[in-house]
Amino acid sequence: MRTVLAAVLIYAAGAVALTGWLYDDAARLIGESLSWLWNASDRVLGRSLLIAPLMLGVVLALGWRQARARLAGIGALLVAAVVLQLGFSFFKNAIPAMIPYYADPALAAFDRWLHFGHDPWEIAHRLIGPGLTGAMPFVYFKLWGFFATTFPILVYATDPDAGRARRYIWLYFAAWLVVGNLLATLGASVGPVYYDRLLGSERFAGLDAALASSGFAATALGHLQDMLWARWEGGGLDLGLGISAFPSMHVALATLVALYAAERSRWLAPFGAAFLAAIFVISIYSGYHYALDAYAAIGVVWVGNRLAHRLARPKSETKLRGFAASQLLRSVR
Repeated sequence: MRTVLAAVLIYAAGAVALTGWLYDDAARLIGESLSWLWNASDRVLGRSLLIAPLMLGVVLALGWRQARARLAGIGALLVAAVVLQLGFSFFKNAIPAMIPYYADPALAAFDRWLHFGHDPWEIAHRLIGPGLTGAMPFVYFKLWGFFATTFPILVYATDPDAGRARRYIWLYFAAWLVVGNLLATLGASVGPVYYDRLLGSERFAGLDAALASSGFAATALGHLQDMLWARWEGGGLDLGLGISAFPSMHVALATLVALYAAERSRWLAPFGAAFLAAIFVISIYSGYHYALDAYAAIGVVWVGNRLAHRLARPKSETKLRGFAASQLLRSVR
């Protein structure tokens, strides 16, 4: 886990340096970094305490010696999770300074075409009544936030399969970099809820009306949407208040949780699938994302997991599979 921590430290340092260069405000960035690290540490540690009862079960199941051997790794992952959030937030703020938001018209048009002439938010609002909007902030903020900060710690502390744990931990950190930074920069976009504000159109006027009538606009998620746009209009740098639609980091993380749950236990698989479905629907219902954002995130994480699984497979197993395949071909001939 020390390698993971080193990689995250390098990533965060690069993100801070890049943002400092783009905004030319190094002094403020140092102060923002220290404040952010303190707040992020408090959040990560607070959420990690929620899994303390589970950790006790791990000690009882594995024994004190094996559990103690993992403490150093857990500590490294705690620090890495905090530093990751710092680096990610800096980089997300840097996206529009590198590439101005340009992709929304194409994403909106393709989204409508893909769904046979209907915008996905319309479908989501038909399927879900206003009575469920009150629960959305808990799922999209609290529950997702719990996994967003504690997933690698949870996996490392509880998974008896060291190879699987290592694969998913690397996938977790890679998802933030590839989906949340690299692809988000290449596909710089604001999402349906900000489309009209960015382009001065009325393309998504129906979405604004639907969010207001359903009561969503009055929830914490609705207030956050206004706060994010106010920050964007004001310019400058505010950590944690960046806008990025394509691909969806929320859906990417939920996909990772669902894949891990399905691989870990058939009893956990339904929970993982339900979590992914909920995040998927809320991301579209709220207008934060196009459906295409979610599809892309799911695809990238799924492919990444398959590649990581293939790379992690022992060479002996790969050779054995190849030998078995050759024998099968001979028998067919």
